Amino acid sequence: MSQKPILSGMRWTVYTSVLRRLLTLVLFYFVARWLSREDLGVFREYSLILALLALLAGFSLDFHYIIEQKHTRTAFYAMWQISIISALVGSLLLTFLSGWLGTLYKSPLLADVLRYTSIFLGIEIIRRAVRSVAAKHKQFKQLALAETYNVVFYCLVTVAGLAFIRSLWIYILAFYLGNLLETLYLWLCNKREIHSLLRGRILRLGILLKVWRRQAGFSLQATLVSVVNTFSGNAPVLFLGTLVNPLSIGLYYFASQLVGVPVGTFTTAVNQVFFPVFAEQRDKDIAALSGRYLRLAGWLGLPLLLLFTYLGMLLTAWLFSTKWMDAIPLLPPMFLLFGSSLYVNPISGIPFVKRKPGWELTWNLAGLGLKLLAMLWGLRISFLMAIWAFSLSSVLVNLAFFLMAMHLVGCNLRQVTLRMALSLLPAVAYALILLPISSMPALPAALAACSGCLLLLLSVNFLSQGKLHSDLRLILMPSHT
Repeated sequence: MSQKPILSGMRWTVYTSVLRRLLTLVLFYFVARWLSREDLGVFREYSLILALLALLAGFSLDFHYIIEQKHTRTAFYAMWQISIISALVGSLLLTFLSGWLGTLYKSPLLADVLRYTSIFLGIEIIRRAVRSVAAKHKQFKQLALAETYNVVFYCLVTVAGLAFIRSLWIYILAFYLGNLLETLYLWLCNKREIHSLLRGRILRLGILLKVWRRQAGFSLQATLVSVVNTFSGNAPVLFLGTLVNPLSIGLYYFASQLVGVPVGTFTTAVNQVFFPVFAEQRDKDIAALSGRYLRLAGWLGLPLLLLFTYLGMLLTAWLFSTKWMDAIPLLPPMFLLFGSSLYVNPISGIPFVKRKPGWELTWNLAGLGLKLLAMLWGLRISFLMAIWAFSLSSVLVNLAFFLMAMHLVGCNLRQVTLRMALSLLPAVAYALILLPISSMPALPAALAACSGCLLLLLSVNFLSQGKLHSDLRLILMPSHT
């Protein structure tokens, strides 16, 4: 399979993802100024509850549809029918569970939001289904544009609304109406394909039962993997949120947004390209592409993320005065958390592609257990220590997962471990550069940090004989590689 259209799609997703993340970062400045810390904590809890329920509702039949090569129409029918049924039942069920969830997370506001906006769960479920159709046919440009229209819409509506009414309800409505806009756009773009697959029949329960009998084991394992993985990655919100108040969760959300923007910009874009592409490639091709990504993530991604984290510490006090000062100590562990996630997200679909979701499920359960124990130990000291414990345990789990994924595609683990260690050296060197800079006044420190990062990257590219530049061109300028 030619890599040129694949990499062209990656270029589209990277460029538009950068634009979306910049818009989101600008929006977050206004949201963090206009909403309270408790409001942001409730929003994060609310959005993650909907994300978890949407994962459960789909039974991973969207993953099955993407990777299915022979019985595509049958797989689509099954995915579509479970989405329709789950959207209706799930929204109704969430209405009844809202009070209990509000009590669990110590927030009457969360209970009200869940109760009166439960229909958004149905929108999220249908959105996942129509996104799967576009991903199946590798319509990466279409997906990128849909997400961009979504972000532009909800940014404009949020700023316009919050300028007059400082309420969490405005932010939630704008966010999920943007998701509805994305869903409608993808439906219109793929209407002919969807209608062709449906052939005018919305529900055919016999096909759903047939697919379920054949794929029940895979679907259950894949669903558990997705749910456990989501819970594990957001355990400070979903687990600690039941033990602390929403104000603390708001501080964590602020810190994670500030540091997570550049990571999400890249991994989200690459991820939605890699999964459908991996489904059709041989092991050696997956290993080769993953190896180049490993080098790019370590040599370029980690130093830039460290710079972004350091600048975030300087800018928080300047932009937000004392409101978010308590979030500054949370930024260093956020670097460890999101930095290690750079090694996982783009290749996280490999166990699914290799039809071994059980491997990932076992791994994620062990990782989740480690993270929960670490957080409970840390919380005995302070909330900050709980976040440090979570981040350090996440580093261990993420790097080990990368090794497991490379083992599944037949790589030599000793060589992969050596390449991984080498990929960390530029970030370690840059951390040493930042130590004396941190004692300088804010403006000179920011300029020195940027200059030091640029010199480091130029040195890495020179010492690697241009490999860093070549890997970057692979993604951003595929037509020239």
